[in-house]
Amino acid sequence: MGLLNAPPARTVFIHGRGRSGPDAWPLIAQLQRPDHVFLQRTCAADQPERDADRAIAALGGRGHLVGHSYGAVTAMLAAQRRPDMVRSLVLIEPACYDLARGGRGVEQHISAMAPVFAVADDPGVGGEDFLARFAAGMGADPPALDAGTCEAVAARIRATPAPWEIALRTDTPHLVPTLVLTGDAAPMYTEVAAALEAQGATVSAVPGTGHRPQDADEGLAAICRWQSDHSA
Repeated sequence: MGLLNAPPARTVFIHGRGRSGPDAWPLIAQLQRPDHVFLQRTCAADQPERDADRAIAALGGRGHLVGHSYGAVTAMLAAQRRPDMVRSLVLIEPACYDLARGGRGVEQHISAMAPVFAVADDPGVGGEDFLARFAAGMGADPPALDAGTCEAVAARIRATPAPWEIALRTDTPHLVPTLVLTGDAAPMYTEVAAALEAQGATVSAVPGTGHRPQDADEGLAAICRWQSDHSA
């Protein structure tokens, strides 16, 4: 196949702690592009060390990675392992807290969430109780879920590593062109963004989008522009 007839490079989208696959990327999934690959959760819980290798394999060649929240940790690990396979990297509201330890927002977040992860293996803490603690640590209301769903979601979160415990290289933007998208200026995410910007990443805020800039037309356009600019 000649170069002019070559298919476009793939983009692998890596979900956060919630939904996975196309359901985690509703606006982008509407594009129905064959070069878009949505990583699916295949095991009981997300495991960035394992899922980074899955993301690399899903590229099927040299392509783009997009990670949201907890999935940004996986995306960074993949880019660090195989920068030769990654044309560009987009990190959306990245939970890459290891990069910004010492930041006030990051440390406050870890202080709030560490006690939650400390009881992850405690059988005396039921699923509903665990999710209520998790939500409180995140500054959110407990989710309105039925008992069965509550237990399943709690079990999944309990089995995932705490994001700040995953060591990440600060020089990733030197290896792969990196764009960081933030939403409504939650301190822990803006501190991670600032740490990456200091290493050469481009940072763009999409106000009014909360924790999901990718669900807004402006966020989608920013992703598409970045990938177009780094398609070679």
